[in-house]
Amino acid sequence: MMKYRDALLTHIHKQLEAWFDLRGPLPHDELYRFLHSLKGTSGTIGLTDLSNLSQSLLDQLEAMPPKDWQPADWREFLLEFIALCYEHRSEQELLLDDAEQARENSYENQPLVLILDDDVTLLMYVKEYLEKRNWSVIATVHPHKALDYFHDMNPDCLILDLNIPETGGFQVMQTLSEKIKKQYVPTTVISVDCARETRLRAYRLGADDVMCKPLDMEELAVRLERQLYRKRWMNRILFLDELTGAYNRNSLLDTYQRLFGDAQRADSPLSLAFLDIDHFKKVNDTYGHLVGDDVLSRFASFLQSSAAKNDILFRYGGEEFILLMPQTTVKEAKHRMQQMLDAFCALTFDSANGPFSLSFSAGVVQITDAEKPLPYWLEVADNSLYRAKNSGRCRIEEAVLSETVDSPQIKLKVAIIDDDAMIRTMLAESVKTGFDGWIHADIHEFRDGEAFFQSDWHRGPEPYLVILDGIMPIMDGLEVLQRIRALPNTKRYTVIMLTGRTEEHDIVRALQLGADDYMTKPFSTKELEARIKRLVKRMV
Repeated sequence: MMKYRDALLTHIHKQLEAWFDLRGPLPHDELYRFLHSLKGTSGTIGLTDLSNLSQSLLDQLEAMPPKDWQPADWREFLLEFIALCYEHRSEQELLLDDAEQARENSYENQPLVLILDDDVTLLMYVKEYLEKRNWSVIATVHPHKALDYFHDMNPDCLILDLNIPETGGFQVMQTLSEKIKKQYVPTTVISVDCARETRLRAYRLGADDVMCKPLDMEELAVRLERQLYRKRWMNRILFLDELTGAYNRNSLLDTYQRLFGDAQRADSPLSLAFLDIDHFKKVNDTYGHLVGDDVLSRFASFLQSSAAKNDILFRYGGEEFILLMPQTTVKEAKHRMQQMLDAFCALTFDSANGPFSLSFSAGVVQITDAEKPLPYWLEVADNSLYRAKNSGRCRIEEAVLSETVDSPQIKLKVAIIDDDAMIRTMLAESVKTGFDGWIHADIHEFRDGEAFFQSDWHRGPEPYLVILDGIMPIMDGLEVLQRIRALPNTKRYTVIMLTGRTEEHDIVRALQLGADDYMTKPFSTKELEARIKRLVKRMV
């Protein structure tokens, strides 16, 4: 039965490819015949869900007058059908077991581990092993990228090799040592050198564990799980963010519920401000992460000293902060935040390149409805914050309450470069779904690298996410990646490489050329959405 399913899915794919290449409209009768034939065949060979969906689409066709279908119309009409076919193709090729299937709904909650190792084969093996055990993994061979990922993505665990040609593992640990200790990021050193002095030096620099190569992967996983458990436990009992001195987000809900209860009993207002330092990523890129940490610490100290006596500050993540403002209306909150903004803009920060100044943006909202939970009010304030950023930054925006929460308008461009039209459609829909209600993305599809570079669409100042197929005609993915990394503004491009399971050499080259992540085809769209969200959070 399996071979017949495979043959049918191959036939469907070829038919869709032919339709994607059509210059003109698709005749109504042709679409109807295709679905009618598919309904019977798919049901016969056990693809019941495909048969039922085909029948549903046929019912819709019969209820409407015949027409010629324009490309955008039939693609939208068949979108669910295309997604289902892709899922079946993935099952055929991967033969996913029940444990892997159960992971699909938990990708966004996976712990994040960052791995730095110049042995790409081992890097790939560890990454694949941990991902099968429900970890999300960012892997790199470049120390400078590892440092950026560490500061931007806040991993739950760090694994690094000591023998890195570009910069030794000890030097990386030295750079990160204070942050590792303050924020407690469990760190495991892996090395072929397990001499006593090497181990002692690693422990003195903050390593929590040292493992010798060759690795026992099951033991590595067990040790990481123990470290993660300890990290979660510490996060629960320690409510202060060590870097800034503000409360961390673990205590936000309890504090909010207490303050909101007090406000209701006293019939007094309660407002919330969502703050974000403008262009903070440029601070890290220009002056270094140590200066960036100093900025965060001083920013938090400034807010705490400038806020009202009863205001409570939380570090929400990265350069984002929440300020709960009891006994404060939204008008008063906006006025107070504006005074803070004016004073903050007058401050200067020191760096090796000379002094510099910064600003921040904020969205403020007054909590008015006891039926709506804290995440709702955070989203309202967050949307107002992004409206402030889209209006030029360095401003305070008051939330406009309505029945629905306005979508945030962050300018992000997403390029999907793949010669398979069906895959392009799936990727575009996956990105759109993942960003729905969170980020407004300008998504463009390109059938090859040459079309991408000939377009002026990607030459603006915005951040770019590039989802790139490894094997393409005319210009393959590795050449596209190499050209992207040669651009003067290459830091604005985050690249996810798509490869086949047999293309290990291409994965090695992709990592060496600076790909930010890679995925092997076929893959779960849910996993892709989760990975994209992690990467995009550090871009915007």
